[in-house]
Amino acid sequence: MRIKITKNVVLSNQETATENRSGALFPAGEYLANLTPEGKIEVVSPKKNKVLFSFSQFREKISLGEFILIET
Repeated sequence: MRIKITKNVVLSNQETATENRSGALFPAGEYLANLTPEGKIEVVSPKKNKVLFSFSQFREKISLGEFILIET
């Protein structure tokens, strides 16, 4: 699926193997989003930054207008 991020945001990058968290800048624009086998939604930037969201977190971003679902 494709989403549009409406404004520049820093999203927490969760690395489950190391439990480290770091922020990644996602400028306003369109991004590829994938459903993972674990049932999470993964947003990928052109710089290969990846961020995972639960469905409720993703739905919250959409309801706040931070994300717009472009294509499923």
